[in-house]
Amino acid sequence: MNLKNKILITLFALGTIFWGCDSLIFDDLADCPQGVYVKFYSMTPCELDSTFIGDVSSLTLFAFDENDKLVTFVTQQNVSLNREFEVLMPVQDGNFSFIAWAGVNDRFTQGTFTNGVTTKKEVMLTLKSASGIAEQLDGTIVWQGESPVVFLPDPIEFGSLYKNTAINLQEVTNRVEVTVEFDKATMKDYDTNELYVDVSSANGVLRIDGTMPLKTPTLAYPSLEPIREADFATWNYTMLDLATGYDNNLHIYYTGNGEVETVFNGDLIAMILLAANEGGVNLECDNDFNINVVIKDYCVECWTHFSCSIYVNDWLVHSYSTDL
Repeated sequence: MNLKNKILITLFALGTIFWGCDSLIFDDLADCPQGVYVKFYSMTPCELDSTFIGDVSSLTLFAFDENDKLVTFVTQQNVSLNREFEVLMPVQDGNFSFIAWAGVNDRFTQGTFTNGVTTKKEVMLTLKSASGIAEQLDGTIVWQGESPVVFLPDPIEFGSLYKNTAINLQEVTNRVEVTVEFDKATMKDYDTNELYVDVSSANGVLRIDGTMPLKTPTLAYPSLEPIREADFATWNYTMLDLATGYDNNLHIYYTGNGEVETVFNGDLIAMILLAANEGGVNLECDNDFNINVVIKDYCVECWTHFSCSIYVNDWLVHSYSTDL
C-alpha cells in the first residue's frame, strides 16, 4: 500500500470518528453521546458577585430526570472547585437537573443511591453519633446546591450535543458561639467554672435536595473546650442546618450553689429568627452566629433575682428576669 492510500484511509477513519454523529451526514444517530458540563460557584443574596469555594474533601454530583429520578451520579475526592473546574455528566434526551454536595467527610454516613430508583427526597447524609452525642464537626464545611433544568433533545434527530450549566453551592453548616457573661458589679462571687451550656437539635439527617425529615433523633452537639475567664465563658459549636421545628435547644445552667440552676432553657433558632426579624441576621447569608447572654443580679443581698439579656450578633433579642 502506497503512502497516498494510507493517508486516505487514515482521513476516512478520522472522519468516521468526528462526523459519525453529524445529523447532516448520518441517519443512525440513536447512540450519539450527549452530556452536560457542570461548573460550581457560590453566591448568597447578600453578595454582588460570585466566589469559588476552592479545595473540598469530596464532591458528589447527581443528575435527575424530569420525574426526579436519579439518572447517574459521580463522586470525586479532594477536588478544587475553582473557576476552571467542571464535571461532564453523560445524560441525553430529556430535562435534567443536577444537585451537588461538597465537603461531606467521614463524620457522616451517606445514603445508598440507585439509578432509576433514588429520588431527590432520599437521604443524602446522616451525622454520626454515639449515645445521643453528635460527631464533632469542628472544621467541617458542607455545601449543597441545585442547577436550573437543562434540556437535551433526542439524539436521533440532533446527534451529539453538549450543554453547560452551573450550580450555586450554599453552606449547610453553621458555627454557633455562646458566651455567658456575669455582670461585674453584681455577680462578683460567681464562678464561671460552674457554668455549663448544652446545645441540641434534631437536624442530623439531610436529604439530597437539602431538606430535613421531621422526627429524627435529637442529638447533643459537642463544643470545643470552653474558654473560661473571670467574668465570662465561651463555647463554640459547629452544627448542621438550623431550621424551625427541629427541637433546637439551648440550655445554660449554673451548679455553683449546690444544685442545678437554669439560667436559660429555650429554642435556639427562635432567638436567631428574632434577630433576623429585627434586621440583625439574614438566614440566607449568615452561617456564623454569636449568642451573648448577660446575667445581672438585681438582688445582691438575697441572691435570688436575676435578669438575663440575650444578644445575637450584637442584636438584643430577649431580656427577662428569673428567680433562681
